[in-house]
Amino acid sequence: MPVSSHPTHVVIAGGGVAAVECALALRDLAGDRVRLTIIAPAPDFELRPMRTAEPFSRGHVRRHPLDDLAAQVGAELITDSVVRVDADGHSVLCAGDRTVAYDALVLAVGAQHRTAFRHALTFTGDRSTLSFNGLLADIDEGYAHTVSFVVPPGTTWPLPLYELALMTAHEAWSMGIEDIRMQLVTPEDAPLALFGPEGSAAVAKLLDTAKIAFRGTCYTRQDADGRAVVLPDDEPLDSQRVVALPTIEGLAIGGVPADERGFVDVDEHGRVTSLADVYAAGDATTSPIKQGGLACQQADAVAEVLAAAAGADVHPTPFRPVLRGRLMAGRGAAYLEHSLHGGAGDTPPREMRLWSVAHKIDGKYLSPWLAGFEDGDAKAPVIDHAGDLIIDVALPAAIPAT
Repeated sequence: MPVSSHPTHVVIAGGGVAAVECALALRDLAGDRVRLTIIAPAPDFELRPMRTAEPFSRGHVRRHPLDDLAAQVGAELITDSVVRVDADGHSVLCAGDRTVAYDALVLAVGAQHRTAFRHALTFTGDRSTLSFNGLLADIDEGYAHTVSFVVPPGTTWPLPLYELALMTAHEAWSMGIEDIRMQLVTPEDAPLALFGPEGSAAVAKLLDTAKIAFRGTCYTRQDADGRAVVLPDDEPLDSQRVVALPTIEGLAIGGVPADERGFVDVDEHGRVTSLADVYAAGDATTSPIKQGGLACQQADAVAEVLAAAAGADVHPTPFRPVLRGRLMAGRGAAYLEHSLHGGAGDTPPREMRLWSVAHKIDGKYLSPWLAGFEDGDAKAPVIDHAGDLIIDVALPAAIPAT
């Protein structure tokens, strides 16, 4: 994409984490050298990671109008979905039959969720998420004495399920219910193993304290009746209730090459393989860990390339994932921070501090943008989880092979 005397027209497809981060980054890095158009399927941005807190009255999903973002970055906002890319013609076709031309295209369209087990409560993190109120009521009224929390094979961000399990356990114990057995069933060999030995050990201690059994290296599938069974012996889960994460698949967009699961292959700067001037970031890509913080880092890498191509004094750096996470886990715990940067080791646990929902996802531009809404919301500027453990980990991610 050659540098032009005219602003480079960048079209960003999507309205989630990666799309917002990319728009903010481009405006900061490139300024008036770029003209932005955002094509988003919904009018609002949703902070979906707070979905796990809603059944327990510990927080709620924040929604922010994308009109506000568009005004801030000087973008045109189109409420629609991209269904086809004409890379040769440098244009996209929207579901509403509108064609939009571009100089550079960023696909930040996310992914789609599939129910892994018909007979399970499935947490998807969007508006279709099943309410846990019924499950909590069944526990409270003595109808459910055994609950399994299941990570199906292929799911690449299990942290929300740990939050659900720990907060469910806390809810049960706080109601004085002791005759309940819970287990977490996962392909991981250790609790939240992506966070390394120290972080995993801290989570294991949390599970033990909450009396949640951990069953690692367990692969599940759906049997003919739609129930979860554990391989290799097709052992049925001995549970009255099953809570599961969905499987994740890419969104099929015409004209965009994808793998067998629908994900788009990109290089370390976010360039889509074999398509000139087309980039992708976030859950839509083949990056095996589908997590908001990593999506922001991918979007930043794309924004740097586009800003440099537009003539900004920016030296693009490749995507080098650093995994960070914050785990809401119930009351009575400490704050733990673990870092592997420069051999720093662990900092000791210390007293819990207040934290803003803006930092549930760690994004260079997204977090300050969200914090601006929190600061302007007198009703709920900060969430005090009264002793929630937040495991704050920052380490080069050991990305598993796909």
